[in-house]
Amino acid sequence: MSAQEPASHVKTKVPFKIVRATLEDVDAIADISGDCFLTDSHTLLKAVWKGKDFHREGSRDYVRSLFSNPRIDLLVARKGVDGEDKVIGSIIWAKCGYPVPGATQEEEAARIIKRDSLPKTSSLVRLAPPPAPVQAPEGQPLTIKELEETTNQTMNHYVQLLMPEGCQCRFVCGMSVAPAYQGQGIGSALLKWGTDLADKDQVYSWVSSSMGGWPAYANAGFVEVGRLELNLDDYAQGIKWDQGDGSEKDWGTYYWPYMRRDPK
Repeated sequence: MSAQEPASHVKTKVPFKIVRATLEDVDAIADISGDCFLTDSHTLLKAVWKGKDFHREGSRDYVRSLFSNPRIDLLVARKGVDGEDKVIGSIIWAKCGYPVPGATQEEEAARIIKRDSLPKTSSLVRLAPPPAPVQAPEGQPLTIKELEETTNQTMNHYVQLLMPEGCQCRFVCGMSVAPAYQGQGIGSALLKWGTDLADKDQVYSWVSSSMGGWPAYANAGFVEVGRLELNLDDYAQGIKWDQGDGSEKDWGTYYWPYMRRDPK
């Protein structure tokens, strides 16, 4: 707080507790995710064709599907000292390459040998370039279809780099904090839940971040190992970004950082 800032402008931090999500939390998780992307240019461009609530609705179906996946830890930040109040944030932590129940000693030994042969530090995979963007058919303009194909292709490229066969790691599939509660340490706590486990297990973590989300991951020790960067106007087919006040502007450049954190 600056010396001139009135006390009424100071945001009081709310108490919260990190707990496992329940099926009853699905709607709240999806709504918070939707609210977090209300100003995200990439999401808004896709909404021109998919509808303004496509992200929120897609999040709801996706989150509901995760409860039967044993590799997923779905957590929420619940308001209140004992977590007795509403959901104000969430994170999806997944794990790969952990011991398989029922595996033989030989199978487990082979898993460990393969795991230990992979790169141990982020510096060995830093700044790997993405594949070339998908092009439209000859003589046709780029559309949202090529944008989605390019982002999917890039995700597959970095998954192979960051999560090769035989690896053991943890990764973030999504994180969001309600806008009214951002800047109060909730995102940091949600990330720390998983990075503490990664440190305990001595495995690395990784994430594919949105353009607006990367500072939170950088603060948690993730470093960029690659990124996709595109001019969204190339895919907008001449449509401008409606600012809601009668004005329009270009969509501009958007980038997707891929980040990895080594264990401490």
